[in-house]
Amino acid sequence: MLALCLTACAGNDTKKLAGTWTYSADITSRMNEEIKAALELDEVSPDAAAAVYLTFTVAQDGAYTLALDTDAIEADRAAYMEALKPVLTEALYSQAEADGYTREQYDKALESMGMTADECVAAITDAFDMDTFLSLLGSGYADNTISAGYCKAEEGRLYFSSTTAFDEADFVGYTLAGDIMTWTDEDGALAGQLAPAEQVLMQFPAEWTKAAA
Repeated sequence: MLALCLTACAGNDTKKLAGTWTYSADITSRMNEEIKAALELDEVSPDAAAAVYLTFTVAQDGAYTLALDTDAIEADRAAYMEALKPVLTEALYSQAEADGYTREQYDKALESMGMTADECVAAITDAFDMDTFLSLLGSGYADNTISAGYCKAEEGRLYFSSTTAFDEADFVGYTLAGDIMTWTDEDGALAGQLAPAEQVLMQFPAEWTKAAA
């Protein structure tokens, strides 16, 4: 659905969009909630932010690819997981104390299993690799491609289609100011058609920055 409902500038300005555009959406709160639920914790709030990054590449003929920027996402994932470690360590000790153990007793219990509290936490965070991280967002795109096809920028609307034939009812509004392109969804119609995972990836207004050639 995300691939079918988008828009851009005034007149037939598709060629003005040629190049690669980048976009990011903050997903820190979403990740905190997902990690909290996955690990059955009362609260999770590491001192790190997480974002999802997308690239929108447009050719002169309007052919486009909308994809996840996995390198940028991985950098955020690694920083988020590193910041999560002390939070999880404290959570483990707090849970042990709630179960009637002292921290020293908990350390000895872990030692009997051949690990320390830090090693236990590292094993947990290592399990949240890139694939797991993306699965928490509900994304499962082949080759990290969200959609590909053709787009047409015309009269403040950006149309998307799998072919060069466009449905005039499927568009997203947009404005273009230099190297900044903003996708809008003023009446909320597009957002209402997106799946939950797509709503995480695309937050309106969505501001795209053109990458240097």
